[in-house]
Amino acid sequence: MSKVYFIDARKRNGVPIAEKLEILLEKVGVESGSNLKGNIALKMHMGERNNETFIKPFYVKKIAEIVKKQGGDPFVTDTTTLYKFDRYHAMDYYRTAFEHGFLPSYLGCPVIIADGLKDDGVEVSETVEIARSIYESDGMVVVSHATGHGSASFGGAIKNVAMGCVTKKSKIYQHKVTKPVYDGELCTQCDACIEECKFGAIETKENGDRELIKENCVGCGCCIDAGETGALHLQEGAGEKLQLRIAEVANTVMRNLPYSNYFFINFLIDITPFCDCEGLAPKYICPDIGILSSKDAVAIDQATIDLIGRHSFEGDPAIQVREAHRLGLGELEYEIRKV
Repeated sequence: MSKVYFIDARKRNGVPIAEKLEILLEKVGVESGSNLKGNIALKMHMGERNNETFIKPFYVKKIAEIVKKQGGDPFVTDTTTLYKFDRYHAMDYYRTAFEHGFLPSYLGCPVIIADGLKDDGVEVSETVEIARSIYESDGMVVVSHATGHGSASFGGAIKNVAMGCVTKKSKIYQHKVTKPVYDGELCTQCDACIEECKFGAIETKENGDRELIKENCVGCGCCIDAGETGALHLQEGAGEKLQLRIAEVANTVMRNLPYSNYFFINFLIDITPFCDCEGLAPKYICPDIGILSSKDAVAIDQATIDLIGRHSFEGDPAIQVREAHRLGLGELEYEIRKV
């Protein structure tokens, strides 16, 4: 049974939860035997442009200070996106991160886009390339914002590792199962999907019908969100298949890092139906719950889902958790220890 440490945002007793972060990290550090020395990656999602619910720099600054107190040299990091918005290239991501307040001068540590300017990674399997700066670090604190997700139902520590620690090649591998299908009878020929697709995967045929060019499609789902009639939609079971691939890739990443010096922090604050890739006005699944930390990615995600409530998600959010457990990445049974 794995230990999951918990700061309860609902019972603060006048103490800001950020002030309890040091105790939280000390607890999990002692329990896990983690040694936060050397170059420590603070792996997180700094939010798509116009997103308002990403984990705020105030908390990340605090985590960086704690790592430095323990002798580490932290850097805040993430990887570029598969879809072509404001984090597709490293330079665009830097601009977005700085706009969101992730400034080295404020955080007290560097901000490094881990796959660099040229999608640079270390190949560890046929399908998985770990972003180079994450692979070459000496340890990692995986800082995740728990949310719902349009395709994967839930995003937490496992998804942060699977999608966030790898290059575009490995993101494409995961999203191969979310390539949409096209139903011409539902198409109103509004062409919103063509305007939204940045990969040339939707074309107009000579007879005026629309055609999905599957070899150009990366499965990012932007075209699905653009349409209103459901002419482009996920295949049945695509979400479940995506969760299985997320677990597979997370397992491959964790087993092939050249260190075991890592642990996980999940923020159950500003919990939305969609991940921080969405630049949407806030909509919340439930009130703030708190912050969890554990050495075990499976246990922390299972505890996160249980605290939020499975009914709050579309589909079964725990498919990826059960699959990660089956692969040996962690334990489903956990013990909550309040800080």
